[in-house]
Amino acid sequence: MNGTADYVMAMDLGSSRIVAGLGKRNEDGQLRILALKQMPSDSEIRRGIVHNIEDVAGTVRKLKEDLSNSQTPPLVVNHVYVGINGYTLRTRDVHAFSLLAGTELFTEKELDELTDQIPENLPDDFCPITFFTQEFLVDGKVDRNPIGTTPKRVDANFKVVGGNEDVSRKTETAFESIKLSASLELGPIASAESILMAEEKSKGVVCIDFGAETTSVCVYKGDLVRYVSVLPFGGRNLTLDLLQLNLDEEDAEKLKLLKGTALHYSDFDVLEGEEPIAKEDQEINEIIVARIEEIVENIWAQINRSGIESSKLLSGIVITGGASELPELEKLLAKKTGMLVRKGDPSLYLDATSAAMYGKPEFARCIGLILQGKDGCFSVATEKETIVEPIKAPTPKEQTLLGFPEEAPKPIMIPKKPVKEKPIKEVKPKKPKGDKLKGWMSGITDFLNNDN
Repeated sequence: MNGTADYVMAMDLGSSRIVAGLGKRNEDGQLRILALKQMPSDSEIRRGIVHNIEDVAGTVRKLKEDLSNSQTPPLVVNHVYVGINGYTLRTRDVHAFSLLAGTELFTEKELDELTDQIPENLPDDFCPITFFTQEFLVDGKVDRNPIGTTPKRVDANFKVVGGNEDVSRKTETAFESIKLSASLELGPIASAESILMAEEKSKGVVCIDFGAETTSVCVYKGDLVRYVSVLPFGGRNLTLDLLQLNLDEEDAEKLKLLKGTALHYSDFDVLEGEEPIAKEDQEINEIIVARIEEIVENIWAQINRSGIESSKLLSGIVITGGASELPELEKLLAKKTGMLVRKGDPSLYLDATSAAMYGKPEFARCIGLILQGKDGCFSVATEKETIVEPIKAPTPKEQTLLGFPEEAPKPIMIPKKPVKEKPIKEVKPKKPKGDKLKGWMSGITDFLNNDN
């Protein structure tokens, strides 16, 4: 087998569809999307959390095979990067410290001891997925890296992102059931990585990904991730609200795409000679605007909870995701937040061909996952692989002709040569087992009222 370290496969487990992409870095550093496929997901994934493990596993297997077979010769999958975007994802502040003698160097070992304190500072119902180091205080002075110093005390501040145990456990189970190694990555970070520039992360920016059943918020400042949160609302909520007009969901979705807008009809100027908006269109508008304004209010609350003043987020808000295509959404966000707002460009880091085909908001998260992929996911078969069947026991007639004893030997299984798989990346710290959320409304209340 020949190693292919520059091939990366990623999967975005969305509530309306699962998107899988295969990418490869060009010599100039741009990403080339070799293949991208998607399959619908209905009740298999609910608000970003895997619900039907078996159905999700089957879809993942099919997408993996389609992408692998899209290349010549076919690629053998060793690993895949998977986005986590469950609605219980939130950020907690954790402080840890170490007391030292002041005569010995601070090393990686002491740093690991600081991060090992993280689980002790988390509630039982919070399962951490990853953490982002914010800053260190070395003997009371701010320091980005204490390694190599000889301090008496080191304090560390972390932003820990996690949720309830289902947000990652069920995803892990789905991939384990088809024996596919997977690295679980934060979906909101992946979306941000596909559309944000380095300068924006430094100056301060909010990335908002509007999905079908979730909306994620990710805040950067000083090149660091400062806050991550996922809300249990998305574009499908607007569609479901339109069902009160005695429509089925398919027709409601078409109506939303045809006449939906984020601004109230009273905010539009009617030019002389134009017909005023029809009464039935006013009703459609009011239904959609009521819901999108509620979502924007919740986004604004999350930005305020990030701990970074909006006036210091100099690059404003960048939006992406399939539901971000709602007309006038940028204007509504700017009106409610007072911040600069623009649409993100998922083709930012793609080559020209890939940008033309796949540079769309609904693919931003999958593209970001491929960009984040640090290790190759494939090997290429150099020889045709054959399936070795077990040797069958001879029939009684064959035994007589061959001079076998009366009792035929048992079938001999020829074992296949084991394929060394890349182990699933372990995430420190170990996830504590949490309780399931009790009910829809109580879950939202707990999520929105939870302290950072």
